[in-house]
Amino acid sequence: MSDVEHRVRDLLRRHAADAPAGVALLTAVRAESRRRTRRTRVALAAACAVLGALGLTVPLRPAADPVTVAAPATLVEPAGPATVTFPLGPPADAAGAPDLRLAAGLPTLSVPVPGAPGVTATLTASTWPPGVLAAATGTAPATVRGLPGRLVTWSDGGEPELSLVWQDGAGQWLELRAFPPVPAEHLAGFAKTLVAQPVTAPAPFEFALVPAGYTIDNISPSAVTFCPPGTAPDESFVGKLTVMLGVAAEWSPGRAVDVGGRPATLRDSGDSTTLQVDLGDGRLLELQSAATVPLEEPDLLRFAAGITVTPSATPGQG
Repeated sequence: MSDVEHRVRDLLRRHAADAPAGVALLTAVRAESRRRTRRTRVALAAACAVLGALGLTVPLRPAADPVTVAAPATLVEPAGPATVTFPLGPPADAAGAPDLRLAAGLPTLSVPVPGAPGVTATLTASTWPPGVLAAATGTAPATVRGLPGRLVTWSDGGEPELSLVWQDGAGQWLELRAFPPVPAEHLAGFAKTLVAQPVTAPAPFEFALVPAGYTIDNISPSAVTFCPPGTAPDESFVGKLTVMLGVAAEWSPGRAVDVGGRPATLRDSGDSTTLQVDLGDGRLLELQSAATVPLEEPDLLRFAAGITVTPSATPGQG
């Protein structure tokens, strides 16, 4: 060790008692860094002002592009089972089984309309006014289930469509539409047949572990998507962690890995990682992790090993 190194070590020892303890050290360092940065900027501004008065210019280094680093995703136990609940139930004489799912973070109930073959009514629940109100090309007052509502005319670029929108209690908005479209009185008539009793449907999977801070924004009979923090929910799989149920015919080659004692393959395409797990009964579990989802391989395998397929799950098509 040189003489300079000895003097530096002795200086640090003499002032060790002045250093903050524990996590306070990092806070103190950051505060001092901010103070020095401000002093440097003030001094630089003053120097520029003097040089400007003298008619001189100072060449400035161009600012570097901002760097965004995604927070690491770690696995935690879920707060509860993944389920979908809708505040109203289908009519007793519905022409077929209802389809209850989560779409872009909103509970959605689709029901075949009694007495109207081929027509499906879709209800969406939200805690804020539905988007069709903002996109409306026309509205008219309407009474829905004895409550004040609006008949909304809107279009997404195609033929004009109708929706009934009403508030069923504080903080509970409902939207009803039908496909193919039906007249307004048919919508209102169907709304009257809804049962004032919530219905609940389980997700196709149970999870022993989930990514911390992620929210489930889509649940269908064959898939569940986990939405990263800061990402707005939507109905796509893009930029998310997706769990799907498929069939063995969709098996793709890849690097062999083990998931809870089951054979699996792992493929990395650069913008996403795909893990397929053979369930041994003609079905496979498929996980797609986007490049923006910082789930390392060991955690991805642990996440997959903790997934149980529920009896309500059905393999997706394609």
